[in-house]
Amino acid sequence: MYSFNELTKRERYYLNRKKRLDEKFEWTSEKIQNLRELNSSLLLKQERISEGVKKVAEVFSRLEADGMDFLHGFKVVGRFDFEKEIAIKYFDTDKPTKKLEREGKKWDDIAFQTHREVGSWQLVFDSLICDFLPLSKVRMEQKFKSWWLDFPDDTEIELCSYLNHFITFNTTVSLEDLAECTGRDFSVQVFVVLGYPVNELECFSDFRGKDEKIVEVLLGRKNFLNRNFEWSETNIQKIMDVNAWLWKRTDELKHYMKELSSAFKKLAQTDSDFAEFNIRGQIEYYGSEPTDIATMELQREMSKNADFNLWSLWCDEETTKIRDSTHEYDDDCNWNFEVFRQHLSEEQQKVPFHYLMHVVFIDDDIYSLEDLVRMREEDFKACMKINLWRIGNEE
Repeated sequence: MYSFNELTKRERYYLNRKKRLDEKFEWTSEKIQNLRELNSSLLLKQERISEGVKKVAEVFSRLEADGMDFLHGFKVVGRFDFEKEIAIKYFDTDKPTKKLEREGKKWDDIAFQTHREVGSWQLVFDSLICDFLPLSKVRMEQKFKSWWLDFPDDTEIELCSYLNHFITFNTTVSLEDLAECTGRDFSVQVFVVLGYPVNELECFSDFRGKDEKIVEVLLGRKNFLNRNFEWSETNIQKIMDVNAWLWKRTDELKHYMKELSSAFKKLAQTDSDFAEFNIRGQIEYYGSEPTDIATMELQREMSKNADFNLWSLWCDEETTKIRDSTHEYDDDCNWNFEVFRQHLSEEQQKVPFHYLMHVVFIDDDIYSLEDLVRMREEDFKACMKINLWRIGNEE
């Protein structure tokens, strides 16, 4: 799990709270029955996740075969989302009572913390092998004995894979909290990933947290390299090239997202599972050569901690165009200010700089200017996460 000293104040609070409540917890026949019903509900939803992932994989394989070559290598991810009904009710109520506000905020906080801890339970289908990844296959079949829950009699429940994972790997939800949960508090999420790396042991998220220790090391590295950076004509031209590559990837993403949006709207005419969707497009950098910037190990850490996710494109079933909120609303802003502009020629200053040129290479703590001028065009990846909200949620 976690070292106590590495936990945040909020994490320590919930860890202590869980320990305190678990020490006083007693199983009753009603609580055991609630656990049985929750287990049955989650087992059914596990099966829906598996079937939903297979269905989406088949549809995307057909789209790729019909000409959407950019879908090559897609992965389909299925998992659970946990959100207590009372938290939803609190956010949907204009003037909540004090009790509803207290309970709603508590469960919203618990849901946030729990997702960080147990969100790594996911089923991943890899289109390159036309099958689920090995750990996902195990999870689909796993069941666990409940002897370790210390029921007061000979009660035995065969826990489904996700419920066992949920109970075992969280430091937030106490057994008392669990006794209040129902199957309605857990929903199915199925989404498609393109370009991003997917790890079966880590919760996939397009909003990544940073490793503070690694960031501190990389910031010191960046500051040292920037102090010795040479603003030569060759380096300035490479900066202009990287900016052009970012705009090129942006145009590619817009094209891909428009094609997918049109395909989903057509599919929805005969299959309502595709009637609600959301597509988020981003650009990421994944170095491919150890001599470009740093060792491959260090480059992977740089990719994981960089702020590329602060810019994105998006669309859903209701939008008629691909939205780029940063450049749409700041269309008069050229992001070459602060550092770049003073080193550019008069003509170069007229070229619009992409927001990522500023937020990643100036504001962020990861990549130095020396790294920037050694980057490769092919290592800038057009990435997408496609959420299909109705898949597996037919209740």
